[in-house]
Amino acid sequence: ALAEPGDAVWCEEPGYPAGRGAFHAAALRPVPVPVDGEGIDVAAGARRAPHARIAFVSPAQQYPLGGSMSLGRRLALLDWAERADAWILEDDYAGDYRYAGRPLAPLYTLDRGERVLFLGTFSKVLAPGLRLGYLIVPPAVAARFAAFKAAADRQPPGLTQHALARFITEGRLSAHLRRMRVLYAARREALIAALTREAAGLLDPGDAPEAGLHLTARLLVDVDDDAASRRALARRVHAPPLSAYYAGAKRMSGFVLGFAGTPEAQMPRAVRNLAAAIEAARL
Repeated sequence: ALAEPGDAVWCEEPGYPAGRGAFHAAALRPVPVPVDGEGIDVAAGARRAPHARIAFVSPAQQYPLGGSMSLGRRLALLDWAERADAWILEDDYAGDYRYAGRPLAPLYTLDRGERVLFLGTFSKVLAPGLRLGYLIVPPAVAARFAAFKAAADRQPPGLTQHALARFITEGRLSAHLRRMRVLYAARREALIAALTREAAGLLDPGDAPEAGLHLTARLLVDVDDDAASRRALARRVHAPPLSAYYAGAKRMSGFVLGFAGTPEAQMPRAVRNLAAAIEAARL
């Protein structure tokens, strides 16, 4: 809707592999832009691809490293988009699950130049099986997106949307989020405690993530994280390798560990199995 084949797209490095895949499928050119503790490095992006058409970012919780984009970076990114006549695709995949203070205001609320497209989903808020996402776009391009949607999918799931709309308007979604934040916060703490006890010297869980449903644990030993991940899966532990989230050759090793679906009592055994897989990969 907004770009032509061959246009460059800033993608966070490391970042969401399926996002890069979607841009490749649309004949666009993903350009990896490094991420630090404040979010995407806007200056580096401007050097690498000054005429990029889109910047794909996850400000509320960077995926997969987990930090939140600073206000300074947010303003710099918005300023770049206005000057470059570019668009920002804001992926708010888990912004509702924030454990410290109130949820951060989305980037698009700061957008005076109407350059931000806000992408959300109910897959993590409620259930992946709903297959319901949404896109908030500036009014000037809304008709263009509606036309693309109609051409791509003429029969969206109306019944599911009506049920979800009622769930929201009756206040049930807000109540659900409050309950799940408490549950997921407890599971987050259980995972960190298990990593500290069961994987000491092997993995560094870092600081507790302020939002989202996963944490990134970095390897402290020289092990191929992809090989260790495969060994962990054989032990019924899903621990995607951190290196798989990079597009470039320079990569950190570790694992992206989801905690939402694992009860607290099962965390120690799961981490022991992961630690055993890491040790086996060292041999």
